[in-house]
Amino acid sequence: MTILKEEILAHLNKELHRTETDIDEYILEALKDLALRDDFLWIEATVPTIIGRPYYSEPLDLKHRLTIKIGDNSPLPKISWLEYQILIRNQTSADYGEPNRYTQHGGFWYPYPTPDATYTATLFYNATVLESEDEVNAVDDIKFKDRYRRALNTLTKAYYCRSKGLNSDSADYLMEFKLDILPELSKLVKKEPVFSSYNDL
Repeated sequence: MTILKEEILAHLNKELHRTETDIDEYILEALKDLALRDDFLWIEATVPTIIGRPYYSEPLDLKHRLTIKIGDNSPLPKISWLEYQILIRNQTSADYGEPNRYTQHGGFWYPYPTPDATYTATLFYNATVLESEDEVNAVDDIKFKDRYRRALNTLTKAYYCRSKGLNSDSADYLMEFKLDILPELSKLVKKEPVFSSYNDL
């Protein structure tokens, strides 16, 4: 179920006995805060490759954990920037092909080999919240799933109360979020295992 800003507004007005009509700035602050707390917000986006183009911009809202797939293939393995530089050292258009790995550097991702055709790259990544994207305000298009409703309601009330000088109420809402809501949500985040090589001396 989609979370709508009107629902957060109605909740705040009911809980705090207010008649506000616009609390977008507090909802936005709550969205940004929640996205930074853990890997709660995941995005899937597609990018068409261009023949001979070696690099593509990372999504503006990329936080980390970028995974890239070409078509229905398995995710591309990530290589280091140095490995990539070695691979393209003497590259010509004859070496172009369907990408089978990639690297990231300086706000861009680089598929290898350089595409020889238009492929659909699907990007999966953990995201932050931008104030607006493609001229759509983040508050008008909340991307969090329904299970984050209580968290967003509570954080919005905390930031609203702080702005009105109700510091004790704000602190109470933040404490409720940190002690009661956040630990339960964090348990739902799937953690990726980290593997390291074992060197027996």
